[in-house]
Parts: sequence; C-alpha cells; structure tokens
Amino acid sequence: MEFVGLLAPVAFVFALSSIAQVSSLKKEVEQLKEELNKLKE
Repeated sequence: MEFVGLLAPVAFVFALSSIAQVSSLKKEVEQLKEELNKLKE
C-alpha cells in the first residue's frame, strides 16, 4: 500500500498536465472552427 501512496503525487502531476493539454486543445479547436466559418462566408 505504501507504493500506491508514493505514486499519488506523480499521478496528480500527470492529471494537471493532461488538463492543461485538453484546455489548449479546446482553444485550438475553437480557432479552427472560426477559420472554417470565415472560409464558408
């Protein structure tokens, strides 16, 4: 069980970095949507 306790901080750091990646990906998708809408007009 101590091993799981040692992994918790590492898992937390990975979770934070994945959340940051997802938010940047969302921003990128929004920008692409805007560009597509401009091209359609």
